[in-house]
Amino acid sequence: MSQNWQQPQQPGGYPQQPGGYPQQPGPPQQAGGYGSPQQPGYGYPQGQPQQPQQPQQQYGGGFPPPAPPAGRQGNPLLAVGAALVATIVGAFLYAFLLSALADTDKTPPEVTQFAYAGVLVGALIGLAIAKLGGRNTGLWVVGAILALAAVFLGELYGYAMILHDVVSNAAEKLGGGASSQVLSTNEIFFDHFSDLWDAWKEDSDALTYIFIALAPIAAVSTAYRISNR
Repeated sequence: MSQNWQQPQQPGGYPQQPGGYPQQPGPPQQAGGYGSPQQPGYGYPQGQPQQPQQPQQQYGGGFPPPAPPAGRQGNPLLAVGAALVATIVGAFLYAFLLSALADTDKTPPEVTQFAYAGVLVGALIGLAIAKLGGRNTGLWVVGAILALAAVFLGELYGYAMILHDVVSNAAEKLGGGASSQVLSTNEIFFDHFSDLWDAWKEDSDALTYIFIALAPIAAVSTAYRISNR
């Protein structure tokens, strides 16, 4: 009886494919196939899905932009109240200085014009506005108006003081009861304001108005410099 003939095995031990041809070696397959955990270094680690990272916003120079400077807040009502007090004080100081520098022994009296008094009054009001009101341009305008009013009132009240001194000197030379009929400074300023105004306008010149205008300029300049420190 005949036996089935078998082809001898090829050297190397490769299994044969159907048809008698030996099976060629191929790359080793990974266990598990699709869905198996991936090797380290590829993709995400097993059991810990990694969330995609959002790109961080970069700024020029590597530093975040600086925060905008916050202006110093003040108290407008307190600033206006302090400016009103400074206006009254400055007006009286201006008037006393104007009267002290005037020569009332001459006829007519010689009044010395000066600019520094108006500048100092304006600076005083601007200081009160800036210290208590903060950086507020509206308050600067209020300070300029008050500085102008302070110097103007100082001019008129100082002129009333000068007129009082002139009349008092004339009454002393006359003697008798003439001194008792001399009007006081407040009576000249409040009861005879229209006459005082007319006399002041006649004696004023261009320098007088220029020196008055320096007060609001000094007030705004002082408030601006102090607020920007």
